[in-house]
Amino acid sequence: MLEGGKLFLIGPRRYGKTSIIRVAELRAIEAGAVVLRYDVSAFPGIDVLTARIATDAAAAFAAGTDRVVQVVKSLFGGLRPTVSVDVNSGAPTITFDGGSVGRGGPVPLLADVLNGIESAAMKRKRRVGVVFDEFQEIVEMGGGAEGGGEKVEQQIRAAVQRHKHVGYIFAGSKTQMLIEMTTTHGRAFFNLGDKRFIGPVPRTDFSALLERGFTMGKIKVADGALGTILDLAEDVPYTVQLLARACWDTCRATTPMGAAPVPLTVALVTQVHARVVREYDASFSIVWDGITLTQRTALRALVQTGGVGLASAEVSRRYKVSVSTLRTALISLKQQGILRDDRSFGVAQTRFEDPLFGAWVRLVINP
Repeated sequence: MLEGGKLFLIGPRRYGKTSIIRVAELRAIEAGAVVLRYDVSAFPGIDVLTARIATDAAAAFAAGTDRVVQVVKSLFGGLRPTVSVDVNSGAPTITFDGGSVGRGGPVPLLADVLNGIESAAMKRKRRVGVVFDEFQEIVEMGGGAEGGGEKVEQQIRAAVQRHKHVGYIFAGSKTQMLIEMTTTHGRAFFNLGDKRFIGPVPRTDFSALLERGFTMGKIKVADGALGTILDLAEDVPYTVQLLARACWDTCRATTPMGAAPVPLTVALVTQVHARVVREYDASFSIVWDGITLTQRTALRALVQTGGVGLASAEVSRRYKVSVSTLRTALISLKQQGILRDDRSFGVAQTRFEDPLFGAWVRLVINP
């Protein structure tokens, strides 16, 4: 953010990318930077996202709402902006006359707005960070027809590769898509900037954090209990903390008045995990009912095989499904965000995006 660089932050959902970005944002602001951060998945279209970026940039560079109109003309005058100001809050809102039609589409309009921010950062000698969380949504929304996604990548690269005063963070959870986007020779984002892949928190560090939490609650931790939490949560940070908190609450809630809390044991963790999984029965049942019979078979195979060699002839024979059909089912489940690929130390493994859903399939569907 402070050096005008480009960073691709890639990792599965619930691994803490947003938390990492938030900490970096606060430090950049403390260092005097302007930070514009957006969760792309929260916007219905690129036009709406672009208008929001332009509005936030104008407000950040204006010294009070009375100068917003002047700043807008300075930054985006050539894009025919319209500025309205809320009478109660004084907050400005920018729209662009004719939307993105006159610019050849929503992505060129976005590129023009980013160019305006770069120009403003250079003139005002300010460092600016622009953060796109779930960045791949821009490519998907702007892609349209087959092959359109790569055109979107080219349009964005054409703009940001020249920027020296605005630093970009492109974060996303569709790991396979982002890896192909940034590592495939000939793609627009190949070698554009740095890449950081977010994996699990090292177990030694996470165990120490968990132990401190239970110790603060005066809960004794038995051997193997913390490892069981990490195993059942499959090291996914969000799920680890969810399960740990449920265990903490259980240890404290079952404590007789004036007595020490119930110790954290492997048996207690296992019982709490099963209870938490069943609490999600209604939502997981909706997901299960919404997938095909072949996809259900693929999920059953996953819990039996551990996710290694799923599309193999052996699995095909065992579950009486052709290899090609199984592969198609797995691709669809990954596109739906139910499964993901995990490649560690050269071993390809298919995992549930939500470990609790995987546990639900084991406990309820395939006991």
